[in-house]
Amino acid sequence: MTSDSTPRIPSGAAGRTVQDYIDETPRWADATPVRYSPITSMQWLIWGLAAAGKFFEGMVVFTTGVALPLMGKEFALGATEKGVVAASSLFGILIGATLLGGLADRYGRKQMFIAEMVLFGLFTAILALSPTYLIAVAALVGIGVALGCDYPTAHLIISESIPSRIRGRMVLAAFGFQAVGGLLGTALGFLILFENPDLGAWRWMYASTIVLAVPVLIGRFFIVQSPLWLMFRGRIEEARAATERLLRRDPAYPKEVVLQHPGGSR
Repeated sequence: MTSDSTPRIPSGAAGRTVQDYIDETPRWADATPVRYSPITSMQWLIWGLAAAGKFFEGMVVFTTGVALPLMGKEFALGATEKGVVAASSLFGILIGATLLGGLADRYGRKQMFIAEMVLFGLFTAILALSPTYLIAVAALVGIGVALGCDYPTAHLIISESIPSRIRGRMVLAAFGFQAVGGLLGTALGFLILFENPDLGAWRWMYASTIVLAVPVLIGRFFIVQSPLWLMFRGRIEEARAATERLLRRDPAYPKEVVLQHPGGSR
């Protein structure tokens, strides 16, 4: 052990898995009894940022319900065109979740977590500024693809960072924020329409989503890469450092992280 709070791996020491450390019940130096492993600030941050993706999904879908009559008047849409607008983001979610979900395995959880929110903000800005019906539909599909791709990424990054005893509950709780986003999207849409009752109000409804997305995007830059993903890529030292950041507590526990090499014995 070094004198600072960041431990180092003793050379040649036998290792443990990342999940062993995540599930471990702390044994504090002052003998304070702990019956379960408390969630660290980094674990809460990861969970909150994952829940935000589900929040935006609900917000966009329900905002479209409020914005659709205004879009219909501005672009002179018929019943078929209105149906396409209503279904566009859902179609994009289907495409993103089924065809692009595996990108997090290839490029990394954190990288995709960031890229998805960048694409969400970009397509939302295009939607708010769209001059035609076709561009609005394309932007809605793009928003859906970004949010759909966030489905598996959010599930993975929560599952690989949270103690197994509460993993299921935490995943379900994060996905439950779809309903919160839907309620807020509807309320915000009607509030904007009340304050600005003209055809262009629908653009402000979507633009307000970008304001909420910016801090989420910034926050995703500050989370740790999944230690488990790093382990599977053979990046043991990076995985050790990520595990230490993920489980950083005061007082420090675990006091040292020694990870088992893939295929090695415990």
